[in-house]
Amino acid sequence: MELSILVISHNSSRVLPECLERLHKYYPHAQQVVVDAASSDGSLELARQWPNLKTLSVANRGYAYAVNRGLEVVSGHYVAIMNSDVYLEAGDLEALVAALTTHPKAVMAGPVLITPQGRPQSFGLFYAPYYFNLHKPRPVTWISGALIVLRRDHLPQLGGMDERFFFYNEDMEWGIRARRKGFEVLLIPRKVLHLGGASTPNDPRFIAEGYRGGLLLSQAHYSWIHGLHRKAVLLEAQLRVTLDPNPKRKAAYKLLLSRLGRQKDLPSSFLLEESSKIHP
Repeated sequence: MELSILVISHNSSRVLPECLERLHKYYPHAQQVVVDAASSDGSLELARQWPNLKTLSVANRGYAYAVNRGLEVVSGHYVAIMNSDVYLEAGDLEALVAALTTHPKAVMAGPVLITPQGRPQSFGLFYAPYYFNLHKPRPVTWISGALIVLRRDHLPQLGGMDERFFFYNEDMEWGIRARRKGFEVLLIPRKVLHLGGASTPNDPRFIAEGYRGGLLLSQAHYSWIHGLHRKAVLLEAQLRVTLDPNPKRKAAYKLLLSRLGRQKDLPSSFLLEESSKIHP
């Protein structure tokens, strides 16, 4: 089968029907797999109602873990990995596949993700220049894991996502690793709607997890600056605990201080029990 589609879902019953309806409409001949990470809102049961759709139930050990379990069961030459809150239009995946076929060194490609307001999704000041004058596929450092089309025959050399990451920064690590192995990572000028935040509860641990992921990234690929990075995170946390008026953020930084300040190694995910540590 030429194209496989992996939809990663966790408690996404609000957005999953529209996502699957579009896959059914625009990609009926693709292999479609929903990887459900221990949802408690009926998402898995909902997905099982769709014809010609495979479902895979996995433990909730993070986005990278779910992606890797899905990659183990797909058969397409190209694999689209997507969040359940990405709403495809006709031709979106074809455009990403076309970019990969015309760039032999490319291992993955992603679109310009746009918000419901029609603006390019922000991934920080360093990412914003990638959007400027984007008229053809552009090699970039990384692309958002919300929608990636991967060339599966390069996967043995690249390796899957790093499962030490739970919810943030795993896409950035994957892109950096791909480039260091000699591959290209492409951003293409195709706009695709991404609602954003559909699986992220209002939980301070998600803020702390973002910092943890950043520290894992510097530890893995920028070891020369990791120590300074860690000190900067601790200093920021100390300042925000004192000065930040937002209770949610204040709780997140207290959690960072309590875990980072008392152990030399990086903690396991803030979103997992201590007894359920992830190993790469």
